[in-house]
Amino acid sequence: MKSAISLLTLCLCASLTAQTITNYNTITGLPSNDLRDVAIDISGNVWLASQAGVIKFDGIIAENHTPITHPGLVSSNVMAIAVMDNGDVWAGTDNGVSVFDGIAYTTYSTADGLSDNQVTNIKQAPNGDVWLATINGATLYSNGVFTAFGSPDIPFGGTTYIAFADDGDVWLGTGLAGIKVYDGSSFTSIVEADGLINNKIRSIAIDGAQNKWVATAKGISTFDANDQHTGNHTRPFILPAPDTLNPVTDVVLDPQGLVWAGVYVDYLVTEGGVSMYDGNNWVQFELSNGLVGPNVRRLAVDANDAVWVTTSSGLSKITGVQIGIDEDHSSFEFALYPNPANTELNIVLTSSFQDQAQYQLFDAQLRLVGSGSARNGKVLIDVSGFDPGMYIAKVGSATRKFVLQ
Repeated sequence: MKSAISLLTLCLCASLTAQTITNYNTITGLPSNDLRDVAIDISGNVWLASQAGVIKFDGIIAENHTPITHPGLVSSNVMAIAVMDNGDVWAGTDNGVSVFDGIAYTTYSTADGLSDNQVTNIKQAPNGDVWLATINGATLYSNGVFTAFGSPDIPFGGTTYIAFADDGDVWLGTGLAGIKVYDGSSFTSIVEADGLINNKIRSIAIDGAQNKWVATAKGISTFDANDQHTGNHTRPFILPAPDTLNPVTDVVLDPQGLVWAGVYVDYLVTEGGVSMYDGNNWVQFELSNGLVGPNVRRLAVDANDAVWVTTSSGLSKITGVQIGIDEDHSSFEFALYPNPANTELNIVLTSSFQDQAQYQLFDAQLRLVGSGSARNGKVLIDVSGFDPGMYIAKVGSATRKFVLQ
């Protein structure tokens, strides 16, 4: 990553002038301030896991699901929430997982094959399978069947988070034993000896280039597409001296390529918030910036790039954060089209003395994602495999930004 950054003669920075934080809590109509997890459905509804049950929030009205209002919901103590591709909502509780089909809840427990009834995280794989993290292992739901994984593959401490790589590997964060990577038949481990900053895993995010961002109790570790350790972010959130410990509670990526991390230092009580990484610097949002509370649990990004933040004090919505790029038009000029692009991008050299040059493509975090030659003054590039977001094209020392839809 460092070599890619050094090649670019441009400035990547966050523009916070238009940034807005909107807060929601029991005063504004939420049934509870104690929010543990968040998911967004295709209609833009925000689903919240809370101490008071499942909450469906459309930005104005909060609908509370409890075992009383919805008898199929097994418990009001909801710790995890996920929305499936078919619209079903899975709620992980302290007594099993309850699945809402839009009408009623159906509950599954260890009697049905769960590794434990305390469900801490739920994710749907690209192939439609559902994985559940529990305090005593992990569970795969596939073709109507639950399959539990536990000791010795997943040792004491259970699993805390689930993420999926493009090669089919399932990344399981554990409570005490680092990362377990499941390839469909066996487990391998990534621990502190492999570069992981800490073995207590809180969250995992995987970007379009298959770089892994691993949130731990002591900061964030990064791994490349080959699962090799590439670095650590030990201080995404600046704390009052002499404290430096950064327990990261969650990490997510937005379509612009920005990395968002939740941080909460429980022994300091009032210290915590959200930090955003633009490829160069961490920018933090906390109580003094208008965040609803310091005890950040989970984050989610909606279709409008708003970041939703769950805390023990309510819900915050961060909007208007965009990255700006100072383009360098020196050396020789080039044009690119269409912009925004979809599956193909044309680069055309516009300077008369250039008919061949090397091009490079970088994502918004300044990672090299493509390169080649523009021969006879032009090149057509297949970008169909790239994730939506903002990118930078570089020819010589000139740079242009473009967007993939």
